[in-house]
Amino acid sequence: SGDQESIPLEIRITTDEAANTLTITDTGIGMTKEEMVSNLGTIARSGSKAFVHEMNLKAQGADTNDIDPFGEGIIGRFGVGFYSGFMVSDKVDVRSKSAGKVSDNETQITETDDGPIVWESTGTGKYSISDLSEDIRQDRGTSVVLHLKPELSQYSNESTIETILKKYSNFVGFPIFLNGTRVNTIDAIWLQDPKTVDEDKHSAFYKYVSHMHDEPLSTIHFRMDAPLDIKALFYIPSFHQEKYGMGRMEPGVSLYSRKILIEAKSPDILPDWCRFVKGVVDSEDLPLSISREKPQDTALVGKMRKALTRKLISHLSRMMKKEPEKYKDEF
Repeated sequence: SGDQESIPLEIRITTDEAANTLTITDTGIGMTKEEMVSNLGTIARSGSKAFVHEMNLKAQGADTNDIDPFGEGIIGRFGVGFYSGFMVSDKVDVRSKSAGKVSDNETQITETDDGPIVWESTGTGKYSISDLSEDIRQDRGTSVVLHLKPELSQYSNESTIETILKKYSNFVGFPIFLNGTRVNTIDAIWLQDPKTVDEDKHSAFYKYVSHMHDEPLSTIHFRMDAPLDIKALFYIPSFHQEKYGMGRMEPGVSLYSRKILIEAKSPDILPDWCRFVKGVVDSEDLPLSISREKPQDTALVGKMRKALTRKLISHLSRMMKKEPEKYKDEF
C-alpha cells in the first residue's frame, strides 16, 4: 500500500536502562511466521550449538595448523550476528510485521493482512512464536529486543551505544537513529566519484578523520580494481606534527570493508614512514573477519599495502616536480 511504501528505510535503536534492554529496529520487509521458523528457528536449534562449538575450538587452539577453523570465516555469515545477541542477553525477542510474501524471483511482494508476531527464546534450543500483544506497536519491519544480562547493563546506556555506533557504523548507508537522534551524519565520500567531491567536502572530512583544524595540503582520492578492489582517500596535512616536536604520530589511515570499520589507524596499510598521511581505505575484497593470524588475509593486506604505497610515492614525486616549494615546506 502507499502507507507501507512511504515508510523510509532506516535503523532505529532504543536503549532503556530501567528495563535493561537494547532494541534494534529496521523498517525493512519484516518476516512471516514461516520465515521466522525457517531463519531464526534453525539458528536457535542448531546454530547456537555450532556457534558455541566453534568458539570453544578457537579458544582451545584446537588445530593451530588450520588457518581458518571457522571454515568460511564465522563473522559475516548469516545468523552469527543474531545469535551473538545471546552472549549479552538472558532472552531475545524478535518482533516483526511482514510487508507480505516475496515472489520466488524476489521482484514482487504480495501484501497480507497478517498482524505483527513475536519470536522469543532464551537461547537454550527452544523458542516460541505468537501474536504480538496489541499494546506493543510494531510497524512494517523487524525489532530485536535484547533483555541484557545484569552484568552487561552498560549496553542499555545511550552514550555507550553511541560510542560504538560512531566508531563502527558511522558510514552505514541507511540512517541510524539512537533514541530518536540520527547518529551517522557523515557521508562516505571516499566511495563517491572523485570528480564530484568539492573542496568543502574534503575539508570537512579531513578534519573528521584527522582530528585536526588545518586544511589538507594535498588530496589523493582514487579507485583501483587490481590487484584488489580499492577505494582510497588520503590527505597530506599542511601541519606536520613531528616536524614541530609534538611527538611521534600514530598511523593515520583506517581500514574499512563495505563502509564498516575493520581497524582504526591501521599500522598495516602503509609503511611506517607514511604515518603522517590521514584518510581511509575501503575494499570489498576484504572479509569483515580479517585477521593477522590468517595467512590468506595477511597476503591480501600485503598486496593492498604495495599498491597503495606505489600510488602515494607516485603522487609525492609529482608534487616534488610540480610544486617544489610546497613539497620542501612540508618535508
